[in-house]
Amino acid sequence: MDRRKAAGFHVCGFYGIMALTNPGSPGNAEVYMKAAVVYYSRSGVTKKIAEKVQAKFNADMVFVEPEKAYGNFAASIIRVIREKTGKKNPAPKTPPADFSVYDTVFIGFPVWAATVPDFLQEYIRRADLAGKRVISFATAGNNGRDESLAALKALLPDSEITDYFYTSMKEPADADAWLEGIRE
Repeated sequence: MDRRKAAGFHVCGFYGIMALTNPGSPGNAEVYMKAAVVYYSRSGVTKKIAEKVQAKFNADMVFVEPEKAYGNFAASIIRVIREKTGKKNPAPKTPPADFSVYDTVFIGFPVWAATVPDFLQEYIRRADLAGKRVISFATAGNNGRDESLAALKALLPDSEITDYFYTSMKEPADADAWLEGIRE
């Protein structure tokens, strides 16, 4: 008999963790991941992927805003270059969420100056993601694949970083196919 037909579907716990349990065997449950999506998107490209992640995994969304908005593309490039050459990291306006209730945290970002935006790096530093599974997705014009992943690994030494997704105008990738390959 199909296990899904024989099993009861229950929503367990205060935080809505879904479990598939066999009513005849209490305590024998497969618990699906509880996920959050942390992201920043200036142009909307990263936001589209974040929304796909939210829909597939019923994830909570956390939009991380910089203290000061970046404006149009040209102004953003100039500002990012100034920030990279300066000594002060821009701060996030968004305070870190409580990630203690999540198994998995998706982090989505545009690649700026070949890496994760500085204010988002600061947000990640302030967030407690130790012991979490982190799945990141990056959108770019044409570079920063390896540098972005290296930055995340340096920021999150106590997290398990898996299933990294990178897409760019130069190397377009299929977000739907990536999402299908992620195990829960």
